[in-house]
Amino acid sequence: MKKDDDSVLDEYTEKDLQTFDQKRARKMVWRTRLSIGFTVIRTLLFLFLLYILYMIPVNIYYDMSGKQAGFERLVTTLVETRYPGVEVKQTHGMGAEINPLLTQSIALKLYRNVGEWDVVVGEAEAKKRMFGDVNVTMDIDSKYLNGNDFNDFAIPPKLLGKDDTTVEADNKNMIKNQIKKIDDGHVAQVQFSVKEAMKPKALLEKLQTYDVRTSRMPVYGGELTAFDMNYHRSGQITFAQSLLLRPETTYGEKNQLSSWGDALSKVTLDESVDQFYKDIEWLIENGNYNGRDIDQKRLDYIREKGVQVYGAVVTGPVREIEKLMEEDAFYQFRLGGIEVWNW
Repeated sequence: MKKDDDSVLDEYTEKDLQTFDQKRARKMVWRTRLSIGFTVIRTLLFLFLLYILYMIPVNIYYDMSGKQAGFERLVTTLVETRYPGVEVKQTHGMGAEINPLLTQSIALKLYRNVGEWDVVVGEAEAKKRMFGDVNVTMDIDSKYLNGNDFNDFAIPPKLLGKDDTTVEADNKNMIKNQIKKIDDGHVAQVQFSVKEAMKPKALLEKLQTYDVRTSRMPVYGGELTAFDMNYHRSGQITFAQSLLLRPETTYGEKNQLSSWGDALSKVTLDESVDQFYKDIEWLIENGNYNGRDIDQKRLDYIREKGVQVYGAVVTGPVREIEKLMEEDAFYQFRLGGIEVWNW
């Protein structure tokens, strides 16, 4: 029997043994690869399940607690009380999101009111990390190279302790020439400053003689007189970013949008002013954002001195805008947009 076994073994050459070992090794490698692959897939599925189990309650809490609506309110209020001529058309659930690191983000469409149309002009993108400040980026679809999308209002010289003759360096003639060349079948949005600060009601009374609609008014909050802040000058005229009075926008329980207006009017002006105070107070109490300390100083000043405005953003037929520019009390006009007739 032993002799027969030896004869069988002799039939295997050294090459055959090597081939047999290679095949067995390849099988072991593939088994190992498959085992590792299934392990990775199981791990990924497990992690995905953990992610789902984590994010579902996070999103439910984010929505039900009012924090999602609160972030939407924060960004909307920051945009509409700082950037002239644009607004956010607010709808329920505008899309604030939260990620696993609890970073909140949102992208809101921006509109410019020109006549009866709300024209899309870009987006406001905002992000807030868990322990960070909210960062708002205005992404405007600029039509013109080197165009300035947002213009600050000129602070009345008397508020800065200067003679009002310094306002003579004006751009009114240039805007007049542009408007003059536009035919009657168009509407425009225009921003202008006022040479002397006044109460909102007084400015609205001046504007009601024209066929225009008013959407914003800059409120003087003690900029450069009660405290220092960033500003720029053109000749003797001083410009600074202001807080803006907007049509009354109210919020209900858990920051849910309740109502909003399209224009400032004498009928709703008192409510708009009351809501202005509430908006700035709410921002200071609930928002971590750049300029929060300045807003507190502004609010203290306005509470003491009352609401004084020194400009407006209006829209209407171009011929009405042309008439508006004849007012000696108005200066530093800026065209915001022009559209075909829709009034």
